[in-house]
Amino acid sequence: MNPHPHPNPLAELVRIESDPAYRALFCAELDAAIRDRFANRAAVVAEVQAAADRLRALVLHGEPGPST
Repeated sequence: MNPHPHPNPLAELVRIESDPAYRALFCAELDAAIRDRFANRAAVVAEVQAAADRLRALVLHGEPGPST
């Protein structure tokens, strides 16, 4: 088994720097991945805030908070 799957680990970086079409594709995919990560993070934050609201209502009023 080859410990280095790519003979030159910087080959993709060289291609990104030297091939404008490949660079554009790489940047578009990177931007999409960043947007997805931020969307996922925002969804998790919303879930945590909703859970905190439900817990707060339970502790303060002895009743469940809104389930949405």
